[in-house]
Amino acid sequence: MDISKWIGNSFDISDTMATEQLQKLEALMNGDPDSVSEGSEISPCGHWIYFNPPIPQADLGINGHERNSDFLPPVELPRRMWAGGKIKFKKPLKSGVPADMKSTITKIDEKEGKSGELCFVTIRHQISTRGAVAIDEEQTIVFREESEKGAHPIRTQPLDIDPEWRKSTKPSSIQLFRYSALTFNSHRIHYDQDYAREMEGYPNVLVHAPFLVHLMIDAFTSKADGKVISEIKYENVGPVYLGEQITICGKSIDNTKTALRVHGSEGKIAVKAEVQWTYNW
Repeated sequence: MDISKWIGNSFDISDTMATEQLQKLEALMNGDPDSVSEGSEISPCGHWIYFNPPIPQADLGINGHERNSDFLPPVELPRRMWAGGKIKFKKPLKSGVPADMKSTITKIDEKEGKSGELCFVTIRHQISTRGAVAIDEEQTIVFREESEKGAHPIRTQPLDIDPEWRKSTKPSSIQLFRYSALTFNSHRIHYDQDYAREMEGYPNVLVHAPFLVHLMIDAFTSKADGKVISEIKYENVGPVYLGEQITICGKSIDNTKTALRVHGSEGKIAVKAEVQWTYNW
């Protein structure tokens, strides 16, 4: 099947941007939910807790994903992961102010990697509110073959920056549950240990890649001294499994950019990112 025909396929969805949803994100990130009210600005990447369609239970496959998507191409590879992306924050989204998202498949690349056949699907998400584009996002999803029995993805890239600051944390099963609930993500690799081990060959459930990006942004913001993120580029280069201690670290590149990393206790990278920022004086 020629899946390149899916390039240009699009999907539209609207959201009320409910204040209660943003309060729950604030609670998950150990902030103060009472600080969020109608009209509060949605933090960078906070839009990921919105625009998640209510797919009926009967339409889900064994892995928890939609069985027959009208939007994504029918890639004949069983494993699906969030590979990375780039986001430009053009204007703030606000809680309680409705927004619209148009998603369009812009590229499909089929490759042969060390772990076998791979298919990268790039999607452009444009989110508009009050007649103007607020977020312009490029997201890449990777489909891959099943791992050989006894093998599973590991982190391999060594830490490549000399950090100016560090913050360590250990994501818990409660956090993973709450993030899955917030994003209406039913992919079983994030909460079903038996499925993750027996069906997909992982040693434990995986921490959501976008949740790791949220943790990076939260750590950067706590060190930022008035810096406001205008753009982020990130790449998920290795997994983080439940129970692992991870370190989030950062280093200034120049007067407007900071490199961010998530790495494990052995010093190998899980997520690489670069944020561009301005001062909010």
